[in-house]
Amino acid sequence: MATAQSRLAGRRVVITGVSRGVGFEVAKRFLAEGAEVLGVARSRANLARAGRALRAYGRAYTSLLADVALPTSAARVAAAVKRRWGALDLLLNNAAVNPGSAAFEADRDLEATLRVNVLGPHRMMKALLPLLRKGHYPRVVNVSSGAGDRHSIETGKDMSAYRLSKWSLNGLTRLWANELKGQVSVVGMDPGWVKTDMGGPQAPDSPTLSAQRALEIALLPPHVTGSYLCGAREGSW
Repeated sequence: MATAQSRLAGRRVVITGVSRGVGFEVAKRFLAEGAEVLGVARSRANLARAGRALRAYGRAYTSLLADVALPTSAARVAAAVKRRWGALDLLLNNAAVNPGSAAFEADRDLEATLRVNVLGPHRMMKALLPLLRKGHYPRVVNVSSGAGDRHSIETGKDMSAYRLSKWSLNGLTRLWANELKGQVSVVGMDPGWVKTDMGGPQAPDSPTLSAQRALEIALLPPHVTGSYLCGAREGSW
């Protein structure tokens, strides 16, 4: 029976948006459970700050400065994974942006949001797929949001770029899951409405809850794919 500190022993994990919020807490939890983590973020200062906090886990944690919005970043991450492990077990596409609360953001906001929240995960999956296929029960977890479910799309009147990006990410998750069925598990994750820089101080959930949900998803059997998950519990797209 697996015990604390060992449930993810030997698992090789990439986490984008690792420098703060949900990504940082997931990295801490996964490392505490025995995983090896490569953390990716675009802010040099934030990545260094996170690294100082995660240094307690020694060589199990390494980081890479990269912006998932840039088309070249996925290949850089894949090269780093190949050098370090030669294979990958879990990719957590967590990096995301939310430009604001206007009903219809400027075109530049929509484009920037889609580059990070949709194209970023797509490029990461595509670049890392050969390494995932070499992994142990490989899985991709795309961090979505309740703001992008069907009900929110039909009723929401703010955060249009963010809502659209998460709705699109949900569709992307389903498409990749169908494409890779029997090879790589691909699922969406609802992290909750989380008290972070993006979620705001009024959010009811903490990043530690999101980390617990991510852990539950990581421990699910490999046949679970194409689902939208709140931890081990299946939610609604």
